[in-house]
Amino acid sequence: MFTTDDPSVYIERAQMHEQLAAATDDIPARKIHLAMAAEYRRKAKELSAEMFHAVPTSPTNRVLKLDVAIP
Repeated sequence: MFTTDDPSVYIERAQMHEQLAAATDDIPARKIHLAMAAEYRRKAKELSAEMFHAVPTSPTNRVLKLDVAIP
């Protein structure tokens, strides 16, 4: 396996392994490909979650102030 910060790369690799699993009649190879696809999807999900939590939130960030003009 390799390491990257881009979740889409992991998704592409997962799809590739799923295609390889579907194309082979070798049961042990199919199991390995499906396991690798699952691991790549897990890493993509983990990276995506980290990207959403990268910006710390504080109470002041949760306040939305609007100025409204009513004609």
